[in-house]
Amino acid sequence: MSDFVRELEENARARFVRWHPALWSELLQGPAQALGQSLDAAGVSEDEAGQLMRSYLQLGAEGIGLGYLYPATSGRLNVFTLAWSTLVPRLLAAVPSARRADTLAQLWNLGENLEAAPPWVQRVFCRVCRDLPSLDDIEARLRRVAASVLEAPSTPLHASAQAQWVDLSREDTRFLPGAVHFLAPTVVCVHDRHRLAAAGRDAATQGVWLTETPLPLGAMGCKEAPPPTCEPTAALVSLEQRDARAGEWFTTGANDWRAVATMQTSQWLAVLVPA
Repeated sequence: MSDFVRELEENARARFVRWHPALWSELLQGPAQALGQSLDAAGVSEDEAGQLMRSYLQLGAEGIGLGYLYPATSGRLNVFTLAWSTLVPRLLAAVPSARRADTLAQLWNLGENLEAAPPWVQRVFCRVCRDLPSLDDIEARLRRVAASVLEAPSTPLHASAQAQWVDLSREDTRFLPGAVHFLAPTVVCVHDRHRLAAAGRDAATQGVWLTETPLPLGAMGCKEAPPPTCEPTAALVSLEQRDARAGEWFTTGANDWRAVATMQTSQWLAVLVPA
């Protein structure tokens, strides 16, 4: 394997202008070692384990050269980095033998495809994938996630909507929710009312996927500057009447399926979903 690794590195150095030797060493000494140990502990045959390791390292080197894999110290995360650094070493060995190689290829394709997607889509998949209990049938599961995120829900919002409250200070203790805008039918971007976009600098923002139990997405890297608007819908008016926490809205946003609102003196986001 050492000869294979050396040849792989030499080829990558020759092919890629963006080759990152320190990141390659980080991959070899950390996640690759963990993958080898997990395959050994699961009793995977030497031949299969060797082939999986070669594929993992080949695709990892490609990911480094193309800029898909980030160093642990960068503070950045995408699905490719999550998969190659954490998910594959932790979970690939538990996939049935006949599907392990395909699963590795599927994760590569997913990571590569998401590099061309809007940043907020990457954020959704990172949050969904980070706590996966299994990689079995991963392609079908993530296809369902994509449909849920991008397609309009089948149930419209009514005045008797169910309320959820999201504490945005958990992601950013300084965050004071301001203007909001929808990125998709069930994904909203919330802007800090003071830390706005400026030349060469993104606004302070947070995303929330408005599922039945809303999923915070963290910083969105949004460059837009939407104005705060306050036009409470019937659902928000109804919420004021039945929930003492609601009211004194700073800004509101709504579409046919979801409504959200921020308040004058609160770091919470009110979310309304169909009951």
